[in-house]
Amino acid sequence: MYLRGSVSTLLLASVFTTGCAVEAADPELTAEAQQEIRGFSFSLTNVVETIGLELVPTDEAEALVPEEFVLAGEGGPVTPIVVRTSHADGISVNGGTPTPGSVVQIGLAVVPPDGTGDVNSYTLWYYTDNALLAYKLLQAGFLAQYVPSLEYDLAFSGGVGDLHVRVPFPGFPRLVVDGTVAAPTGPSAPFVANWWVSTWHGPVKQSTAISNLFFGGADATLETRAQNPLGTLIGGSTAEFSVLDSYNEFSTADVTVGLSPF
Repeated sequence: MYLRGSVSTLLLASVFTTGCAVEAADPELTAEAQQEIRGFSFSLTNVVETIGLELVPTDEAEALVPEEFVLAGEGGPVTPIVVRTSHADGISVNGGTPTPGSVVQIGLAVVPPDGTGDVNSYTLWYYTDNALLAYKLLQAGFLAQYVPSLEYDLAFSGGVGDLHVRVPFPGFPRLVVDGTVAAPTGPSAPFVANWWVSTWHGPVKQSTAISNLFFGGADATLETRAQNPLGTLIGGSTAEFSVLDSYNEFSTADVTVGLSPF
């Protein structure tokens, strides 16, 4: 079982709770926009994750993505939204001491801007209960939200796991992902996942290189408030992940974050 609540308060919580999706057309020069982009790297050990894809209206998604990024569903009526939940036994930032942590990422699938990666997503919301990771992501240009009470609960019995992930206040928009997962049984494969964000200094990429990713199955549902920005995008209070619902495991991964012009 993985359950992560409060972690040591390394920095002012108020710094980490300002992160939320910003519309591409927002012209205001914020404090985040003025800061220098500071790239970094981190490594992950003993990771479990779920990946869910659902379809949302393309015209509404386009308003959230800068014009230099091309949605995967460009030209069609709908395009995929990506919801990732994960927990790592160890997150080592810039070679430091590994500490556990959970992450929830929500974005829109895009055509690979620089031709790399097996999947590319433009980041809308990024939550973590790892304070140092949140701080470094903010320095790198991601509007990461530090949510110390983020819950990631996964318990297996006979190859089937019960999953409960909750992003409470101060996370916004708040959400829950519940369901069951099936442990991987097939062979592994290498995989590279890229998450992007646009900054005043240029595009920033978080690239995760996984040598051996093991794929399993999932039957999960996202729940949120229909009135918040996420609910508005998915057209209600729930998403069933009709396009893809996957549970995966990997023992190690290397992640780099930094400016990546294309």
